[in-house]
Amino acid sequence: MKFHHLIAGVLGAAMAATSASAQDFPERPINLIAPFNAGGGTDLLLRGLAPHFAEAIGGDVFVSNMAGGSGTVAASALQGQRPDGYQMAYMSVTVSTIQPQIKNVPYGLDSWTPICSVAASPTLLFVSNDSPFQSVDDVVAAVKAEPGKYVFGSSGPGAITHLTMVSAFAGLGIIDDMKHLPFQGSGPAIKELTAGNIQFFGDTEILMKRGDFRPLMVFNEKRIEGFPDVPTAAEVGIEAPLNELYLWGGLFAPAGLEPEVTATLEAACEKAVASDGFKEFAANSGTVIKYRGAAEFDAFYRAQYEANSKLIEAAGL
Repeated sequence: MKFHHLIAGVLGAAMAATSASAQDFPERPINLIAPFNAGGGTDLLLRGLAPHFAEAIGGDVFVSNMAGGSGTVAASALQGQRPDGYQMAYMSVTVSTIQPQIKNVPYGLDSWTPICSVAASPTLLFVSNDSPFQSVDDVVAAVKAEPGKYVFGSSGPGAITHLTMVSAFAGLGIIDDMKHLPFQGSGPAIKELTAGNIQFFGDTEILMKRGDFRPLMVFNEKRIEGFPDVPTAAEVGIEAPLNELYLWGGLFAPAGLEPEVTATLEAACEKAVASDGFKEFAANSGTVIKYRGAAEFDAFYRAQYEANSKLIEAAGL
């Protein structure tokens, strides 16, 4: 009898402590992890969101970078952390749904508590503004004339930048005549594009606008407002499923996060994304805002995980 009273007391105290902990959250700074180097599209977006997230949650928030393995180094490190809400990563479609299907990593479909989605932007194929290529037709003609000469970059094998390049050049029938040079993040890759060491790269509008680049096609259903003269991939002859690619991303915490903490983080994310400051950042950077709450984002993420196995097959990964 005393034993049962003791167990009940311990459980009651544990539940009270958990409730108090959830109510007091956050009690220390929250770390938002960018799984790529500083200067890339993911890093820039996360740093644009962080101050508004901090204001919404009423606590300190800081951004840290953990590059490597096309985002899998950060994701692998995060999945082993305590699910207390103090560490989250902004993970893209590739880090969360593609890399675990093509690499031997310690995380998978059920490793996360999705908090919210933030953005979904189409990717573009672009060249340096001093490049001789003015159109996709120019690219095809040059590559066919000198097979093996031209190089496309990526932020890592299996990253959305790699899939963009594969979709572009496989869709155009010239990928076997080109070389691939992967980097650890978009930042280093675009430096090499500017220097002329690679000729082609693909990322979102937010990153392309950070440099002096010329877009040649967009992987969207229709032409985008910022570049109405740039044709879609379908318009230059690239067929489904390679003609549309979107870099979506959102905040993920380790699996097992308390529902109360999840709800607090979700509410802060919704408020941050809807803030005037983040909307201004999005307008200036070309970020396409796409907010989903925790439950909707979880369902979307799981559906994407399954659907992207087809894209992986198409890309030969």
